[in-house]
Amino acid sequence: MKRAILRATAAAALLLLLFTALALPRLGAWLVVEDPLAKADAIYVLGGTIYERPLEALDLYKAGWAPTIVLVQQVADWGEVWLNERGITVTNELEIQIELLEQLGVPRGVITSVKPMGSTADEADALLALMRERGWSSVIVVTSKQHTRRAGLSMRRVLRDEKKVSMRASRYDRSDVDRWWTDRSTFRFTLFETQRYVAYWLGIAD
Repeated sequence: MKRAILRATAAAALLLLLFTALALPRLGAWLVVEDPLAKADAIYVLGGTIYERPLEALDLYKAGWAPTIVLVQQVADWGEVWLNERGITVTNELEIQIELLEQLGVPRGVITSVKPMGSTADEADALLALMRERGWSSVIVVTSKQHTRRAGLSMRRVLRDEKKVSMRASRYDRSDVDRWWTDRSTFRFTLFETQRYVAYWLGIAD
């Protein structure tokens, strides 16, 4: 009986090691999910990077994929809060992004924003509210490569069949998702997104 249990345990361990060896190298690329581009009512830029994601929105706008760009304001850090409380004016990330887009040829009138959000799920809620308010039926959501799978799950969970969402990874994200373990930043982001995706999928995180 003990030998049978040991053999079964060894076989299970071997299968687990084999699965890990085959699947782990593909983990970074697995997190990247994009939809075919189609004309939309707006380009929705998720928060998290100051230039990488807005630059993708710029290219999409100039290519004619959508007439409006929506930026998500960044949550102010405590230093910015401290400065604001003392009446010291600082340029926040949203203002920098808007100025950049204007300098690169995007009219100020086609850029809008939503208030700071604490999570991707909150960004999805804000998007749905904005789409209902503006009468939009479709949107291109821009984010970083390895955030696309989880962000897509969150967006579609909120928008359901009511609105059409297309996920788009920024071409300015230079993360090597095929060799994600070779760069510390990409390694950490891959592990973070994997565990967050599982939590989203199980419904225990928003």
